[in-house]
Amino acid sequence: MKTIIRMSALVFAVLFLNIICTVPSHASDTDDFDAEYYANAYPDVRAVIGSKPIDLYCHYLNFGMNEGRFKNAAEEATGVASCSIDTYVDVDIANQTMTYYKDGEVVLSSSCVTGNPNTGNSTPKGSFVLRTKIPGKYLVGPTWNVWVDRWMRFTGNVGLHDANWRSKFGGNIYKSDGSHGCVNLPTETAYELYDMIDVGTAVIVH
Repeated sequence: MKTIIRMSALVFAVLFLNIICTVPSHASDTDDFDAEYYANAYPDVRAVIGSKPIDLYCHYLNFGMNEGRFKNAAEEATGVASCSIDTYVDVDIANQTMTYYKDGEVVLSSSCVTGNPNTGNSTPKGSFVLRTKIPGKYLVGPTWNVWVDRWMRFTGNVGLHDANWRSKFGGNIYKSDGSHGCVNLPTETAYELYDMIDVGTAVIVH
């Protein structure tokens, strides 16, 4: 009986990890990034970071675009690298806003609260890729243990999530009562964003 329970738990864990970690070959379908093409076209990249679609797309965002690399075979055929993306989550620290662009159009925008720079917890800036999506998780740290309904991690232990303990977002809140690095969103916004984006979606923080 114990063996059956253990096997059932193992199977569930494997299926759950597949759900939250699987990334399609086209890590960002709307931007037509073809991970398989990218890995084969640039063996120098593959040799360093491997062939995982999510890692290849992250390389493209941080290096490939600046280096003029092509994101798919069709683009290579034209001989012109677009060096841009149209679908991504934009986190503007100075203006304390989160905006989701799809095909170049704004589909969701909201005030947010980012990391407190005065306590050394600034939200990291850069180009990232959504690593995991989990519908419910405890965030645990040295001085906190809180539940969030929607967790969207994009680097390290930093992610976008709801923060129902906050009554206000935006402005200069982050300078005195900011997060420990995450991007805090109103609950409704976090739910909407979670349903719109997938693992592999670009997250640009500036």
